[in-house]
Amino acid sequence: MSNDIKKISIVGSGTAGLISALMLREAFPKKDIQVISSSKIGIIGVGEGSTEHWAVFMDMCKIPLAELLNETKATHKNGIRFENWTNHTPDYFHSVSFAETMTHFGVYGLYNYLVYNGKTISENTISRAVVENKVRAQNPHTSVNQYHFDTVLLNQYLTKLCQFRGIGFIDAIVQDVYLNSEDGRIESILLDTGETVHADFWLDATGDKRFLISKVSKAEWRSFSNHLQMDSAIPFPTKSDPSGQIRPYTRARAIQNGWVWEIPTQTRRGNGYVYSSAHCSDDQAIKEVSELLGFDVVPNKLIRFHPGHLVEMWVKNCVAVGLASAFVEPIEATSIGGTIQQLRCLIENMSTYKHGYTKVQKVFNQKMTNMMDNILSFVFLHYVSDRIDSSMWRQQQQMQVPEYLQNLFEIWNERPPIYTDIPTTNHEMFHVQNFYHVMQGQKLLKPDLSYELLQAFDLEEKARFLSHEVKINQSNHERIDHAQALREIQV
Repeated sequence: MSNDIKKISIVGSGTAGLISALMLREAFPKKDIQVISSSKIGIIGVGEGSTEHWAVFMDMCKIPLAELLNETKATHKNGIRFENWTNHTPDYFHSVSFAETMTHFGVYGLYNYLVYNGKTISENTISRAVVENKVRAQNPHTSVNQYHFDTVLLNQYLTKLCQFRGIGFIDAIVQDVYLNSEDGRIESILLDTGETVHADFWLDATGDKRFLISKVSKAEWRSFSNHLQMDSAIPFPTKSDPSGQIRPYTRARAIQNGWVWEIPTQTRRGNGYVYSSAHCSDDQAIKEVSELLGFDVVPNKLIRFHPGHLVEMWVKNCVAVGLASAFVEPIEATSIGGTIQQLRCLIENMSTYKHGYTKVQKVFNQKMTNMMDNILSFVFLHYVSDRIDSSMWRQQQQMQVPEYLQNLFEIWNERPPIYTDIPTTNHEMFHVQNFYHVMQGQKLLKPDLSYELLQAFDLEEKARFLSHEVKINQSNHERIDHAQALREIQV
């Protein structure tokens, strides 16, 4: 017997809705898939960066790299440069490379060698090209799996891909939702055009309106506000760097009441200030970031957000995705990556779904809770700082440590992180390698434990040799200007 899903409707055509449509089309080529949204409603376009999960999405959906770079004016993202997040390490990268190959009994030999010797992991593993605003000359665009996008152009490009691949679009506003009288699932929706649309399965990509999921559930929200203070953002564009160079990384500069992002595309830079409204007014935030940048900032909009996630993202025949389901804050670009992970997990669990099934929904919802715990803990890690120069930073050091992270802290107080400390289920976003980079930048790793580990496994000489090899590999390749490499693929 086939499952009950013949037609899937996605309400909302922002990044999350379009990613969902493309992944569902690739997974279920025979199903009828459509996107319903209104051209009268804009997207929250602030300039976006991806995580390595974007490469998984491109591979799954067979998206040509050169075409993507051209259509979206995308640039390389070789990680995030953190500036002034601490006093002791005011400049470090989170940029996981392929350098760590020594996982002897789950132990990261190279990382611990660098930690013990007081050497920054990223500085001693990633290509020197990154800090020079350059990329590898040979196959430059295949040496990276993360990108920066112009969000509006990305939306236009993904829309074209959807249309080309047979995904239908309806331009309308949803007026009402009709539920099945027996089991409460969504049967149809009424549009402002007067049309009634029926479907077997629904995805809510309506952002914080949560127009669909709120009709089939209480849409209970698990707040992260007892852990994190950031709740506001003012995005604004600036021209490209006058030098003509394009940074192949995201810049994140911590200031008095939050942090400022800079995301370069081929034609401009997307910027924004993420801050705590409990510690400064919107006008004060604008003044603060203007003083940092040396000109009067004029924000595109003011964004308020409440960090957290839906307790249940899948209820009956409706799944909330993207901002409709969760948001923590912009640091580490978890929104796009989280959506991709959601769809990977959803696709696994909906292939044989029938109305009335509940176990696969529980499996999905539990995995999503685990993913959000992982994201929360990694984001919180960035704010464990020795900065006490403002009330925001002082209060942040008093915020509750997430249980997930507290458990890891207790383990890592007795030994260095190892590969299996974070379960690998293919749905969490951040792994031990990611934690190493930020933990070291925030001075939360213990060099004496790294030394004991190296001695116990007799790894010091092997790690020293590997460190030497990696150092050579950092600069033994020809490098070209990042902007030049992007110009060479333009058509």
